[in-house]
Amino acid sequence: MSRSSIILSWNEAKDKKVKSSDEKDLGKVHNATKDYIEIKEGKIGKKTYFVPKYFVQGYDGDHIWISIEKEDVKRRFERERPPQDISEFETPDYVQRRESMRKYFPDFDNNIPRYTPIPGTSASDSGSVPTPASTKMVGVSWEKLKGKKVRSKDKSDIGKVNEVGPHYVVVKEEAFFGKKSYYIPKYYIEYFDGDKLQTSLYEDEIKQKWERNSPPTEEEIQTQEYLERKKMVDEEQPQFLHGVPFMAQEPGVDVRSDMTGEQVKIEWAEVIHKHVRASDDVDVGDVERVGNEFIVTRQGVAKVHLYYIPKACIINYDGSSLYLNVPSNFVRTRFERETEPTSEEIQNLAREAKTEAGRQKQEVASTKAKETTTGKYEEGAPGTETGRKDDPLISYREKEPMTPAKIKEHEPTAVKREMTEKIVEPGQVGPSPEEAAEIARKKGMAKGTAGAAKTGSKDEQGAAGTND
Repeated sequence: MSRSSIILSWNEAKDKKVKSSDEKDLGKVHNATKDYIEIKEGKIGKKTYFVPKYFVQGYDGDHIWISIEKEDVKRRFERERPPQDISEFETPDYVQRRESMRKYFPDFDNNIPRYTPIPGTSASDSGSVPTPASTKMVGVSWEKLKGKKVRSKDKSDIGKVNEVGPHYVVVKEEAFFGKKSYYIPKYYIEYFDGDKLQTSLYEDEIKQKWERNSPPTEEEIQTQEYLERKKMVDEEQPQFLHGVPFMAQEPGVDVRSDMTGEQVKIEWAEVIHKHVRASDDVDVGDVERVGNEFIVTRQGVAKVHLYYIPKACIINYDGSSLYLNVPSNFVRTRFERETEPTSEEIQNLAREAKTEAGRQKQEVASTKAKETTTGKYEEGAPGTETGRKDDPLISYREKEPMTPAKIKEHEPTAVKREMTEKIVEPGQVGPSPEEAAEIARKKGMAKGTAGAAKTGSKDEQGAAGTND
């Protein structure tokens, strides 16, 4: 069964292994109810976690994934007995998550959705609602944005995220002395490009309205303008409260296809989960996320391989697959890594790939040239000119051996005998050379004439009109 076709009902969840969003083992499912799943960890002195059902992210065929890190699970949901009052789960965040999950997965109450890692993040960043195959929405957990840079609408650097609150992010200026703090409401954050958070506010707006030493009240945040923006964002990005939309810095790129010669426009948002094929037509995985200068492909199930492929290596896109200009062995030996490469490393890899692609082209051209040359020498017959294209049945050349055309036109290869000539039987003596020459001479002049009467047999003489 392929991963894409995995559907697991809650009744089948028992004894399935569970992983947290930071890829740590939590144990196995002991029981699943309509409100929570009970997870047992360890063999001796087992720990038990009662995790609210809608924190389940999905099932990948091996593990059920929880959208919370292990430390969070232990801190919030480890206990010896099942919860008596389910209302303790009903936090605002959980209620909104439940609504989002039900919207994206209408069958969630009966079946666990297929686990889909969120592009633009590692497996440990999957704290937001999973992205269904039918939507392009991509999210990065707010908690994973700590330490990330923040940029204003007019491209000014504001600082780095220092803290994430329920309705805002705290941004600290990057200065040695007198650092200022800005409490920017979440709905003014537009997207994360893999490097920086982009806001919809200008630098002056941020400094005038949101510079302060303590958090703003909810009333201060929820102005009429902000509520209208919140409504718009919620309609376009229903999972926004759980994760920031991910968008690569490059919205797309034009490449000229080496395969078709045509200009190809690639929108990076469209290539998530698409296949990637190397120049030797070997599949090297599916696109998991898109960085600024590279794409990340994931290959394998039991043993997972991550390839960080420079965008410069992409030469075509046909709507279902991206095509590379380097072979699969180069992808495996040069692009596989466990940590994200720096910009300098990616540029070096791109240069290596360009050299490899050039070498590969030269090899192909050299092979074709050899095949063409070999074909020329094999074309001509022995003793004839190389590359002969003449048809020996209808034409010939002066110094070549006998051909059907030469035989047909003249230069017979055998002497034609007349039926009147006697063949000398074994033991008999034939005419002398002189006599034979004379006979031949006379026959060439006129067959059956006087010459034949004098020299021929009685029958031949009679045929010549002489008296017997």
